[in-house]
Amino acid sequence: MPVMLPTLKGRKINLRRVHKSDAESIYKHAGDEEISRYTFLPNPYRLDDAYRFIAVTHTALRAKKAFNFGIEYKEEKEIIGMISLEHVNFQHLFAETGYWLGRKYWSQGIAREALQLVLKFGFEQLKLNRIYARVMHPNIASARVLEKTGFKKEGIMRKSIWRGGTWMDLIWYAILKEEYKHIKADWK
Repeated sequence: MPVMLPTLKGRKINLRRVHKSDAESIYKHAGDEEISRYTFLPNPYRLDDAYRFIAVTHTALRAKKAFNFGIEYKEEKEIIGMISLEHVNFQHLFAETGYWLGRKYWSQGIAREALQLVLKFGFEQLKLNRIYARVMHPNIASARVLEKTGFKKEGIMRKSIWRGGTWMDLIWYAILKEEYKHIKADWK
């Protein structure tokens, strides 16, 4: 039986499965050098990368290893970013979340809304106990999104990522199911 990825409906956005028809939109936003600066996206990002990424998301979903959602901006019906639960471990009930958003949509609460929707999916539908995230320092904006959503800083892996010709620290964050239950009422 195929694994289905539900559409998660928010106020400004929907989170949904990406399709080949979304490749142009993903390419348009992920190709921005500012997006790849603090993400694991290739730079330069090519249209072929978008098509390959979409195929990988479908394979990972079938294997239940990752749940990748396109962030669809309701007003434009276009994918403006991505958010995922990856490295899903159903034995120990944890996963990693990661996200990126087209620059035009920064500082509008969209990343936080996407994160809230994916936490709800992870904790309530997948029954996870822990969701963690990694932030490349100095990506302060992403760290703030995590903190505003209830994630706690757990530690720093010093100079662990070589990006853009320099070493960057990785800051680790996590949120537990009991913390999510405590704060989710504030998200409405």
